[in-house]
Amino acid sequence: MSDTRRPSRTGKAMIAGKAAFAVVSAAALIGAMAVAGVCRPWSSLVDDAGAGASASSFSVSTEQIEQYCAGRMALADMNTYGDSEFQTSAGDIASSARYAAFGSVYLAQVEPNVQDADVTPEQLDDAPGDDGVMTLDGVVDDGPRLFDAGLTESEDGTGASGSTASWATEGDLRGLSAASCVVPSLNQSFLLPATRSGVTQELIVANSSDIATAVTLQVWGSSDGEPVSLTTGNTLTVEAHGENSVDLAAGASGHDGLFVTLDSDDTPVSAVVRIVAMDGLDPAGSDYALPIGAAERRLTLPSVNAGDEVRLLVRPERDSDVTVSWITTRGTTQAVEQSVEAGKVTSLDLGEAPDRVVGVRVDSEAPAHASAYVRRTGDGGQSDFMMVNPGVPAASAAVVLPSGIDGDLTLHNIGEQSAEATIHVYAADGEHLADRDMTLDAGESSRVPMDDLDGEAAIAVLDDPQQTIVWGARVTNGDVEDAGLAGVANLPSTALTPLRATVLSESSRAVVR
Repeated sequence: MSDTRRPSRTGKAMIAGKAAFAVVSAAALIGAMAVAGVCRPWSSLVDDAGAGASASSFSVSTEQIEQYCAGRMALADMNTYGDSEFQTSAGDIASSARYAAFGSVYLAQVEPNVQDADVTPEQLDDAPGDDGVMTLDGVVDDGPRLFDAGLTESEDGTGASGSTASWATEGDLRGLSAASCVVPSLNQSFLLPATRSGVTQELIVANSSDIATAVTLQVWGSSDGEPVSLTTGNTLTVEAHGENSVDLAAGASGHDGLFVTLDSDDTPVSAVVRIVAMDGLDPAGSDYALPIGAAERRLTLPSVNAGDEVRLLVRPERDSDVTVSWITTRGTTQAVEQSVEAGKVTSLDLGEAPDRVVGVRVDSEAPAHASAYVRRTGDGGQSDFMMVNPGVPAASAAVVLPSGIDGDLTLHNIGEQSAEATIHVYAADGEHLADRDMTLDAGESSRVPMDDLDGEAAIAVLDDPQQTIVWGARVTNGDVEDAGLAGVANLPSTALTPLRATVLSESSRAVVR
């Protein structure tokens, strides 16, 4: 075990009171600077200054991070009609949340509610020692949170990561749900499970800015590769500092899966999909679906365990042959091979995951999106599920476990060479506990229980210089397990890396008249 601690935070200044954060997405910032750098006045409006123009380039990066952290799991329809024994109930639902900031961060804070912009935020506390970590614990019983961090430098190892979890042992939400906090964006996509009877898929769109925006939804289903018109409408208006929602399962029922894109007109928005399923009167699980990344020819989905019932959702950009494999600690084993149609969501039943499985790999002839619907059953007819998205390697990334949650890290090297990495482990208050160096051969996988790293471990940071390791945490809750119930959830890792772009500029002696 080596003592390779992370560098301490520099230039930190504690700011009293509420900080006024200007929320600008990295995409909007980079786009604006690019336009300013390359656009020139019309030739008819400038004097000819002759020769002497020169070109240069410079790098821009974000110095502000904002994340949206989902509220406690809830039923979309809390009906109170009919006999009480048939009414829906959230039961003894509980929640927790944890937020952490790393590296060159001068201030990190959490807003109590996206719909109340005037409430004084809570600031994260400095950890014991000098490891550049700040933390805060809380709950999300009364709604979502906004997590802001201001950076003094944009570099690998600097950033923020937060997560929320909900669990219940009684009522219609029995089981476990968890979600990492997400970043606002102008454009995002989701790949969702079947919209059968008894399922709600509540798309929640949050706008933390000072201006309202219209969000356009496009949806593709499992019948063909053509867009589907939602019966609930394809446009949402989201007020400033507000939220709006729509039930996608009601708007596009009867599909084996949905691919959904969101495009916001005027400002970045945050979005999650709150999925709740019932099988007659029996709870059939709940989870949050998070935005997925870009379409790729090879996709790796971590956090799958032996004994899971797995259904893969895939949507290629062109007609393709797709091969799906189990990722195990002893290599990969083919599960399914099938031809799939362009633009259409295809649902592939992989059956029960075999021994030593830690994930699923998808190989497609054409770039494709994929997600996994992972299910387990508990006592008394109860079942639970989780949605798993493909992971993306990063030079540095973190997973933060909320209070009351335990977890196993699953790691897979997607590179063609061995990868050397280090896991840094911290307690709930950010105190540095341990480091573990590890080497994964090309294609090798590993499962590392957080308890094996340290009994008090609550935060893990993976430094992966080769950027070839896909990883996340499969999480559990003791109350749910003790009740004999299925509790299935996962937390994807959050990159602690700068968002950078190179901007080209051209200077000239031409003068605007």
